[in-house]
Amino acid sequence: MNRDRGTIKWTAMMLPEHVKLLREWQTEDTWVEKPQLDEAQLEQINQQVYTAYEQRQQVKVRVWEHKQMTVYTGFIKKMNEHERYLQLDNGKKIAVESICDIIIEG
Repeated sequence: MNRDRGTIKWTAMMLPEHVKLLREWQTEDTWVEKPQLDEAQLEQINQQVYTAYEQRQQVKVRVWEHKQMTVYTGFIKKMNEHERYLQLDNGKKIAVESICDIIIEG
């Protein structure tokens, strides 16, 4: 049975610059493009935000940030229409432009 150390064996032979570039390349593979929402989807998100805020319901918000999709859960504590962000009860501020989807948890 061949017991080699896999990539550990080869990284010692690479320049640090090459290792850094390979790690950046690996990170770029996980990047997600921002979804383009149409008017109907934006209106649906808007309605769900207002419904959840008025009825004090917990929401699950899917957000595109730092080239990744992230999901935050909580109650909408504050809506700022002028600065265009939502604030959840856990203190997280979410820019309206980065919201991709919102689900009201019942």
